[in-house]
Amino acid sequence: MKRVVSIVLAVMLLTTGCSFIGQKDINDSEPIIPTVVQIGNNENTVANASIAETTPSSSNNSVAVAAASNSNTTINTSSISSDATSDINSSGGIVDNGVGKGVIADSNNKNSVLLTLFYRNKEGLLVPVTRSVLKQEGLAKAAINGLVDEAVTREQLDYYGLYPVLPQGTKIKGMSIKNGSAIVDFSKEFLNTATPQDEQMTVASVVYTLTGFKTITNVSIRVEGKTIEKLNNGTDLSGIRNRNNTFINAEETQLQEGYVKCDLYYMAYGSNNFNYLVPVSAQIEKTEDDQLPVTMFTELSKKPSGSKYFTSFPQETRLLSCVWQSDLAILDFSSQISNYGGQEKEDSLLNQIYYSINQLKGIRKVKILIDGKETTLPEGTEVAVSKNLPTTFNRVMDK
Repeated sequence: MKRVVSIVLAVMLLTTGCSFIGQKDINDSEPIIPTVVQIGNNENTVANASIAETTPSSSNNSVAVAAASNSNTTINTSSISSDATSDINSSGGIVDNGVGKGVIADSNNKNSVLLTLFYRNKEGLLVPVTRSVLKQEGLAKAAINGLVDEAVTREQLDYYGLYPVLPQGTKIKGMSIKNGSAIVDFSKEFLNTATPQDEQMTVASVVYTLTGFKTITNVSIRVEGKTIEKLNNGTDLSGIRNRNNTFINAEETQLQEGYVKCDLYYMAYGSNNFNYLVPVSAQIEKTEDDQLPVTMFTELSKKPSGSKYFTSFPQETRLLSCVWQSDLAILDFSSQISNYGGQEKEDSLLNQIYYSINQLKGIRKVKILIDGKETTLPEGTEVAVSKNLPTTFNRVMDK
């Protein structure tokens, strides 16, 4: 039986905690957090973030990225149509690090939405987890409440080797969302983190969870109504945080001048035979946008320096070319991509491809070629057809 990268999660109100699918019927009417959430005294401050849109683009334009014989080859961009790239290159680049892609409609329950939260594992990595939550006012605040360290939340996450990230007792004293920016005011308990790594993880979890909403791009964090320049262990909290300047699962904390941040997806071991997809922020030197997919997959084919996560990409695998046709990316990989064995490797390899390419604006579908040919992967997976990019994280049931 093949094991697909997964966690199975769902709806259950246990004071402030959350529980998982499989322990309760998915049609159960109880929410994982209070249905009515009050966020301050002014109705204009209600954090009622919207569900992500999933309607694909109808444009028929296409963009071709010239073939690169190796990772150092410069890609020719002279033939690219500016009209065809207008959607992809909006906001100054093709990388959005997955912003706005963490909340979607739940096809199994019209009264629920699928919401992605970021928990940590025992290795200190943040793991995106998609949960089913009843539709409600103040969904963004509810999402952050789901990150708080409470006994019941720890108990439910323990089986999966995951843990909440916000310090115990943390409360949201207020939240507002306006013009794509969220301001969150935490109680003083938010400061109760032990190490710089814990601080960085806490900030990243809040920023990534909130920017999963299509209505939120930027996040400002306050404590007891005050702007905090630095947290107790030195983490910079000044200014606006977003997915372009907040690093996740990486040693870096500051974006270097002349570089762009990109989240690449690797695999991490979990408890009870669960393997998880985890985003790892990488700094890629600024260049023509069209070189970025080549660089992304070159990085993924390298063995990670540490042992917290791993890649299923065979070494020396290269992306030979990438063609954009409206919202479809056609990826042509070198033959080395087939140098693995086993269904589990094949599944995780595909997930690394799909989730990493999902960092690009406007791309909703992928087709994979090998050495320019339509073929199947060694374990029989058909990839030379247009496939929708996944919209949930670490949630798929075992087959």
